[in-house]
Amino acid sequence: MTEAVPVERVLVVDDDPDINRLLGVRLSARGFKVRTAVDGEDALAKIEAEAPDLIFLDVSMPGIDGLQVLDRVRGQGLDLGVVMTTAFGSEQVAIEALRRGADDYLRKPFESGEFQAVLKRTVGKLELTRQNVALRAQLDEQRRQLEAEIARAAQVQRDLLPRELPSLPGIELAARCVPARTVGGDFYDWQAGDDGTLNLTLGDVMGKGMPAALLMATVRAALRAVAGSHGPVGSVSRAQAALEADLERAGSYLTLFHGEYDPGSHCLSFVDAGHGHVFVRRAGGDAEPLGPRGLPVGMAFGLDYEEGIVALAPGDALVLYSDGLIDAAPDGSIDRPAIAAALDGAPDAAAMLDRLIGLAGPLEALPDDLTVVVLRRAP
Repeated sequence: MTEAVPVERVLVVDDDPDINRLLGVRLSARGFKVRTAVDGEDALAKIEAEAPDLIFLDVSMPGIDGLQVLDRVRGQGLDLGVVMTTAFGSEQVAIEALRRGADDYLRKPFESGEFQAVLKRTVGKLELTRQNVALRAQLDEQRRQLEAEIARAAQVQRDLLPRELPSLPGIELAARCVPARTVGGDFYDWQAGDDGTLNLTLGDVMGKGMPAALLMATVRAALRAVAGSHGPVGSVSRAQAALEADLERAGSYLTLFHGEYDPGSHCLSFVDAGHGHVFVRRAGGDAEPLGPRGLPVGMAFGLDYEEGIVALAPGDALVLYSDGLIDAAPDGSIDRPAIAAALDGAPDAAAMLDRLIGLAGPLEALPDDLTVVVLRRAP
C-alpha cells in the first residue's frame, strides 16, 4: 500500500535573523526539522537541495522576493505547503499571494494563537493532499493490476474456444465469439467423437463480464466431460445436474444449444435449452426453425429435455447465434428473416459467418456478447 509522505521538514525564509530564529524555535518545539534561508536566492537553492515539506516565506526580501519564490515553487509543481509572512497592513499582498498559490499567510509580529492556527491548517491541508495523492496512486496500481488480470482472463477465455476445425469430409464449419466487454458469458465449442460424429455447442450465460465468464468456463468444462458418450439429452441433463449447486448459488442460468451431427446420415440430433436462436437455412433459401425447445439450464431442475432431429441436405446450413446479434439493433431490425436474407448468395460457411457478424455493426459498441456458429453441408 502506498503511504502519504509525512510533513516533517520546514524551511523558514526571512532576511531578518530574529524572525528566522523565532520561527525556528517554535517549529522545533513542535517536532519539525527546521532550516533557514536569508533571501529568495538562498531559499531556491535549499528548496532544490533539500525538498522541504513546508515553507514560511517572507513577502518582502531584497533581490528575489517572496512572491517570485512562490511563483517558481508553484510553476515547478513541487509538493510542499507555503505560508507567506507579511507585516501588518499588507493584507492586499497576502491576498495576491493566496491567488498565486500560497496556502495561508501569517502576519508579523507573530501572535502565538494565530501562528498555531495557521500551522495546523496548512499542515492538515498538506497531509490531506498527500493522502489523496497516495490513495490515487494506490487505486491506479490496483486498476492496472485488475486490467492485467482481466486481460489475462480474456486470453484464457479465448484459448478455451476451439482452435482447429474438425476434419469431416463434406462439412464446413465457421464460428466467432465477440464479448461485449473484455470477457463475456457466450461460448461455442465442438468435439469430434471417436465414431466420427461431431458434438456442437453454443451457450449464453445470463449477464456479462467476469461473473458470466467464470460460469461460462464452468459450464463448458461440465458439458465437455459428458458430451460424446450420452447423446444430446443425456449430456445436457448430466451437465445440468453437475451445475445445479453452482447455478443456484450464483442465481444464474444459461441458454444452451447442444447437438450431435452424424456425417454418415447427415442428421443433427439436438437439445435446445431455452436458446431458440437457431434455424436451418435450406439450400433454396428457406429458413426453417427448429424444435422442440426446453427451459434454460439452471432455471428449473429435475425436468427432462426433449431431443429434436433435423437432416441436412447438400447446401443446407445450421445457423446458430446468441441474442447479442439481435440486440445489436435496438430497433429490432435484426430478426430471423433479416438474418436469413443476409445469407443469400453466400458461397460457404465462412462467408455466412462474416455476413452475420457484419450485421451487428461496429463490434466495439456491442450491447451484449455476440456469438455465431455456422455448420454447412457442402453442395
